[in-house]
Amino acid sequence: MKQAHRAVRGNSERNRSRLPGLDAARPSRETGVTMMWEGVFNGLRWLAGAGLLGLAWHWGTREQDPVNPARLLLATASFLAALLFLWKPIFHFATRPLFALIDAIFFPGGAPGKPSLNLKLPAHYLDEARYEEALAEYRKILRHYPDETEAYEKSIWIQAAVFKAPSAARALLKKAKRRGLVLDPAMVSLAETPVRP
Repeated sequence: MKQAHRAVRGNSERNRSRLPGLDAARPSRETGVTMMWEGVFNGLRWLAGAGLLGLAWHWGTREQDPVNPARLLLATASFLAALLFLWKPIFHFATRPLFALIDAIFFPGGAPGKPSLNLKLPAHYLDEARYEEALAEYRKILRHYPDETEAYEKSIWIQAAVFKAPSAARALLKKAKRRGLVLDPAMVSLAETPVRP
């Protein structure tokens, strides 16, 4: 039984090593252990901070019927130690309203949405023969505005005429046809024309 289990485990490890990115999808054992100890540490930090605050309260108020400077000094020391233990959560809770105010000022509608449509920048890149940058800008436009015909047409032209990559031009044409877009017939014929050696 152990040998069968080892064989199965060995096959899965071999298959996992063949598939890139599969290990990244699964958290490793070390990550899980680290996260567990981080949670234990946070819990102990909260307990120690709360205990020290309780001692500071007790020594600072209960045992001060006649003022006792030694107990007052102990209360101050335990209060400062509690602040050291609880500094991170106190800072987080204290700054959350400030960050919410800053977000409300700079992002009043929430997180920024898709960028505005700008066809001038890639056209400028085309005019200056900066084809890689123009293609990158057209890809950004197609990611946010997938029904923009000009971006498809110019991307097809760059891929087919400039980079001599007809397969990439055909892929763009196929994507545009799937979306039901009507492109310029010259761009369609450019993408469908086989490359001559």
